Amino acid sequence: MNETTNELIKRLHRAKLVPAVISIAFGIALIIARQSAMEVIVKIAAAMLIACGVGCVLVYLFGPVKDSSQFVVGGFAALIGFLAWFNSGFVVGLFPIITGIVLLMNGLSNLATLSAPGFYPNRGLIVVFSVLMIAAGILILIHPAAIEGALMVVIGISYLVSGIFDLILLYQAKNILMS
Repeated sequence: MNETTNELIKRLHRAKLVPAVISIAFGIALIIARQSAMEVIVKIAAAMLIACGVGCVLVYLFGPVKDSSQFVVGGFAALIGFLAWFNSGFVVGLFPIITGIVLLMNGLSNLATLSAPGFYPNRGLIVVFSVLMIAAGILILIHPAAIEGALMVVIGISYLVSGIFDLILLYQAKNILMS
């Protein structure tokens, strides 16, 4: 095995191993402790917003260029971050509602796309999936609390599967490069 192959394997490990392990751990956390895991994610995002907002304000105050939009965006980001930090349960409760709205809008836009002129060879399939998305969106919007647990489990499973597949691909790539 030559030096470039070794370096390629090392770069592959650095790029894939840690994210795969984090993805698996995150998936397990979402499956086991849905509410707590989501609140931690919201707090991390809130801390990032606060840091970004404070950074923007500091750059505005002490930087060479005085761009007022930077001050406004920074202040707004910090404010949203503080609100999310202290109301993480509320923010977590918004996820199913946002998911319902996204599904509803996506289904409606898919149906609207079919009304445009053009050839759609799978028109029936598009209609079926669009109607299913609309129905799922409406169901989630009607019963967001009931769907929240299932949504977190599905997201957790997808992270878990993604991490496992990344590890399998990493192992296979290493074997291919070593042969």
